[in-house]
Amino acid sequence: MKKSIIEKAHDFILKMPSFLEKIVAAILLVGVAYSCIQLGIHVVSLTELAFDEYIEDILITAFNAVIVIEFIRMLIKHSMNTIVEVLIFAIARGLVVGHEAPLETMIRIVCIAILLACRKYLFYEKDFEEEM
Repeated sequence: MKKSIIEKAHDFILKMPSFLEKIVAAILLVGVAYSCIQLGIHVVSLTELAFDEYIEDILITAFNAVIVIEFIRMLIKHSMNTIVEVLIFAIARGLVVGHEAPLETMIRIVCIAILLACRKYLFYEKDFEEEM
C-alpha cells in the first residue's frame, strides 16, 4: 500500500534529527583530527613555555580531543553507557588539568564515583548492547 504524503513527511521528520546528528559528528571528527595533528606538532616542537605550563597545555588539548571523540560516539550510538562516559571524561578533565579548591576536587571525585556506581548497578545489559 502506498504511503500518503503526510506519512512520508512524518517519516522524513523522524529521520532528520539522526541525519543531522551524523553531520555534526562528521564535522566534529574533522575538527578533532585537526586537533590531534596540532597536538602532535605541539609535542615535538620546542616551546618557550615553562615545563609545567607545557605539560598542562598538552594535557588540556589531549583531554579536549578525547572528550570530543566520546561526544561523537554518543551522537552516533545513543546509549546510556556513552553518555556516562562523556560525563566521566569531562569531570576527569577538570580533575587532571584544573587547579581548584579541595572541596571542588572532592565534589568532582564524588560525582565520578556516583556515575561509576550508576553504570555498574543501575544499567541493564541492553544499555551496553550497542557497543558490542
